[in-house]
Amino acid sequence: MTTTPSRALAAAAALAALAVLPLSGCASPAAAGATKAATSTTTSAAPEPKGYTVVTQPSLRPGDPVPRPTEKVVLTITGKTVQGGEVRLDLPTIERLGLVEYSVDDKQAEGHRVTFRGVLLRSLLDYVGAEDSATLHTLALNDYAVDVPASDAFDYPTMLATSADGRRMTVEHYGPTRIVYPTDSFDLDPVTYDPRWTWQLKEIEVR
Repeated sequence: MTTTPSRALAAAAALAALAVLPLSGCASPAAAGATKAATSTTTSAAPEPKGYTVVTQPSLRPGDPVPRPTEKVVLTITGKTVQGGEVRLDLPTIERLGLVEYSVDDKQAEGHRVTFRGVLLRSLLDYVGAEDSATLHTLALNDYAVDVPASDAFDYPTMLATSADGRRMTVEHYGPTRIVYPTDSFDLDPVTYDPRWTWQLKEIEVR
């Protein structure tokens, strides 16, 4: 049987209409879902950090050159660092890593509750390129030495404190820097973690 041109054109038009219908029907739910997901991502707030309050944002970040000290050097980092040698830091440089704050019961030293301010130890380790698998050999001014797993800095908001109750810490008050653990926010075994509260800290060797 011979198909006339008019019947052929009608059939082609019908097939084209059928092809469009499923596409338009499936596209709308997907587009709506994508829009909803995008809106949800945009409006969701960042979670609050656990165990500490951010005081200042960092102005010194990994990859930045180490500033020349303008004040007395209070901490020296040695060993496996990206800087490839001693990293000598004064208090202003340390605090450029971003200040945080929290309160803990300082039963070992001050004997009462203290609000410490300083930088997260992990911020310091990130800056010098220390990995979380490293060991930190910490040394105090009185030659007290203890090995601290670097993972402590990445698992908890462990602090390198530079002030206590709003004041710089003198040597007589366990400064000028000390390592503080967030014992109020995390269940930390004192037998394991208390010896790692190094005060009068003067050197960290990354091993």
